[in-house]
Amino acid sequence: MIVYPCQSLCGLNGLHLRILDCGHASSAREWVGNVVSPSYSRLYYICGGDPYFTTAEGRTVEMKAGCCYFLPAGFSFDHACRTQMEQLYFHIQLIDDTGLDLFRGCSEMMVDTPGEERIRRMIELAASKQPDDALRLRQELYATILTMLERSGVHLSRTDYARCILDAVAYIRKNLSVQLTVKQLADHAHVSESTLEKAFRAELGMTVGRYVDEEIFLAAERQLKQTKLSIAQISERFGFCDQFYFSRRFRARYGLSPQQYRKRYPF
Repeated sequence: MIVYPCQSLCGLNGLHLRILDCGHASSAREWVGNVVSPSYSRLYYICGGDPYFTTAEGRTVEMKAGCCYFLPAGFSFDHACRTQMEQLYFHIQLIDDTGLDLFRGCSEMMVDTPGEERIRRMIELAASKQPDDALRLRQELYATILTMLERSGVHLSRTDYARCILDAVAYIRKNLSVQLTVKQLADHAHVSESTLEKAFRAELGMTVGRYVDEEIFLAAERQLKQTKLSIAQISERFGFCDQFYFSRRFRARYGLSPQQYRKRYPF
């Protein structure tokens, strides 16, 4: 017997579609907001209504029923609807074995046309508690993403990040706190502070501090949406000096206090 090993085995085991949040939402004109350089990508499956978004460059895109829109990490936009909207949404990251998001390599929005019937079926799957339905829904997400990539001519690729970045990212995720300093991370990665900062700017397009902030507030979002921890407990968990400072930082980032954010996305 001759066995030819699967050359993509590492890639298969090293890729994970992380679903940070999802939901079936319907709204009137209160669906309005501003998203600035988000740390995750969004999939909007539109069921009905007249939602739209406006890019940072001023281009307005009407979101049509039966279509799905992919807005990548780092893509800033305003969103609203003229009268009402209904959608199935997902907040996602495609994490490789380095712990970094491959979707950060996408710079433009992408569109697919699954159709209203298929989207309604996905809503049914999302409401189910059965494991096989969860697998079917994940399969639909992969199909949507692959179709979009193929139509847009986008090819995802892994970046050979500097060793110091990989070491720093792993340390950040294990010790997530606003108390982390560049010096701590540089010492852990066995490089100078300036070398680490230059590597983050060159390869991730952001400072070390901004990367830490993005990871902290992404985790804080999940705590607010998915747990019953108090604001004080969440604040303490991420090393803020008090819940009031955490609330100020959160409001500056999302335009809502943690309490308001939690009410909008109830547990």
